[in-house]
Amino acid sequence: MPIFELEIVKEIRGCQRFDKLKIDGISPIDIFTDNLEKQYETEMDSIYLYMDSVANMKSLPHSKFHPLDTNNADGYREYEFKTKHLRVYVIKQHGGKIIVMGGYKNSQKRDIASFRALKKQYLDSINK
Repeated sequence: MPIFELEIVKEIRGCQRFDKLKIDGISPIDIFTDNLEKQYETEMDSIYLYMDSVANMKSLPHSKFHPLDTNNADGYREYEFKTKHLRVYVIKQHGGKIIVMGGYKNSQKRDIASFRALKKQYLDSINK
């Protein structure tokens, strides 16, 4: 069984805390950003600015940040930060958000399925 942990994202400062999920010491969002094509780096920078805004309790337009789910039985709301080509999937935690993973718009359905599978594994691990 994988070992899950959270690591605070120190670059995002505000009233809300942002952590990134790590699985066996590896963060899916770090893998995503490390392998990001050069042409999308400015979009990823924009997503981090959006996260900083949310951490500081500023509202963003639906086109930049919105909930994914409307009826979530596990009690952990899902959110998506987005730009024209990129998506970053997060879940709500007490006092902030957990960054789970990133993906591209053209693989969104597959990425959301992967995101939800990781979320379930993480929640199962903390509820044991």
